[in-house]
Amino acid sequence: MTFASRSFSKGDEHRSSYIGLNDDDAALMKTLGFAAKRYPADAVIFSQGDSNDRIYIVESGWGCISHELPGGQRQILDFALTGDVVLSQPYGSGTVETFVARTDLSLLVASTKTLTLAAMKSPHLFSFIVEALARNGAVIAQHLANIGRRTALERTAHLLLELTGRLQRVGAVDRNGFDCPLTQYDLADALGLTPIHVNRMLRELRERRFLEFRQGHVRLLDPAGLTKFVGFDGGYIKN
Repeated sequence: MTFASRSFSKGDEHRSSYIGLNDDDAALMKTLGFAAKRYPADAVIFSQGDSNDRIYIVESGWGCISHELPGGQRQILDFALTGDVVLSQPYGSGTVETFVARTDLSLLVASTKTLTLAAMKSPHLFSFIVEALARNGAVIAQHLANIGRRTALERTAHLLLELTGRLQRVGAVDRNGFDCPLTQYDLADALGLTPIHVNRMLRELRERRFLEFRQGHVRLLDPAGLTKFVGFDGGYIKN
């Protein structure tokens, strides 16, 4: 695993404001032992089965959290985006998921012991972390509903609407569009479909003039119509 690591330096306090932390919280994170780490695309932050006691806050980039299956298959559980908090789920002596950088990924990393210190020293920082983790749970619940009950077209549209809403929270959506590094294989592993099926669903959404996904960019053509078609309620990704 290749990555660059450094401690907080002057100016980092201001860099963290866009992920929902104020200057006081960012300064406190330095004293709590958070380190800024940068991972290149495809780097593995932790693997399924690893013993891991770290908490990660995404500063920038896209990460992929998945459960690996025998035979090399995977189920993508979620995508880690700017402002998200990633906390591995332990089972026995190891974690149940793998966390990989989908693009170049900048993280703030610390021991999970800092949660106790954060609760004592900064209610705002602790609230930020708890709310982010609660949002993670709500997102996973929607992904389960996607695979279990929504049609292939609905689940594809729902995921892209969700990503739009999550990126809007951090100012990464412009004119109803956002840059998206996900391949059809990534979407297939997140939606429980084949890449060919994903391609067909994206084509149908484009033909219905709901959205288009071209050359790494998603653009909503009819956000209101698509929201109504899917029955999307984005309350679970808002503060």
